[in-house]
Amino acid sequence: MMEKLYLVARIADTRVALRSSAIHSVVTVGTPVEVPGAPPHVAGLFALRSRVFTLIDPHVVIGLAAVPVAPGQRVIVVEVAEHGYALLADEIEDVCFIEAPETRIAGKLLPGWARVADAMIEYQGASLLVVDPSNFISLPSLKAA
Repeated sequence: MMEKLYLVARIADTRVALRSSAIHSVVTVGTPVEVPGAPPHVAGLFALRSRVFTLIDPHVVIGLAAVPVAPGQRVIVVEVAEHGYALLADEIEDVCFIEAPETRIAGKLLPGWARVADAMIEYQGASLLVVDPSNFISLPSLKAA
């Protein structure tokens, strides 16, 4: 039954569903510490319960401009390869069971979304992208000009 539990959120102005198995928690973040020389999608570091987390800006990952982190903004905490990360979220909508099956992505997505989305799922009359948080962690390598 837990495989049908999802976190529904708005990330980079798009409604998405994240499988609950990938989510550690949802927390509010203060002002992150900047990391000199970090890739552009790393918005900084922050501490939570004696652990340091890397804050990821999904906007940059999908090809949009970076957004500033607002004090008290909610983030989605995930663990990827035994490292703690947090994804900036525009809004956390719900944690819910979705009975509909995940389906193949119909239609063409922008390249950034195509890289992070695994499937689609129907929820309350709308199609949501099912995204894997680990796909937000590393940017694809850039080709030399």
